[in-house]
Amino acid sequence: METGGVGPDDGVLRRRAEEEMNRLLEAAVTLRHDLEHHESVCRTVLEGLHAGEPLGPVLEATESDQWRPRLTESLGLYERLRHRARLRLIAVGLAEGMTSGDVQHHWAITRQLASRAVREIAELD
Repeated sequence: METGGVGPDDGVLRRRAEEEMNRLLEAAVTLRHDLEHHESVCRTVLEGLHAGEPLGPVLEATESDQWRPRLTESLGLYERLRHRARLRLIAVGLAEGMTSGDVQHHWAITRQLASRAVREIAELD
C-alpha cells in the first residue's frame, strides 16, 4: 500500500471507504430501530415487574424469544461494520500521507491499536 502521498489507488480506496460507510449507516439505522424496540420491551417488563405480574406471561407478551437474538445480532453487525469502516478510512488517510502516529491521534487509540489497524488493512481484500 502506498503511503506518503496521493497515489493512483486513492479513488479505489475512497470508493471502498464510501461503501463501508454506507453499510455502517444502514446498520446504524437498523440498530437504532432495534434499540428503540428494546427500550419499549424493557418498559413493558419493568411495568409488569412493578405491578407484580408473573414474569413468564410478561416475557411471552413481549416476544422475548425474538427480540433478544435480534438485538444481539444487530449489535454484532454494527460493531463489525464499524471496525471495517474505520479500517477503510485509515487506509485512505495512509494513502494521503498520514502516519501511524496521525492515526493514533485522530482515532484516539493506542500506538499498538494503530499499528494493528495498519496491519489489518492489508487483510481487508
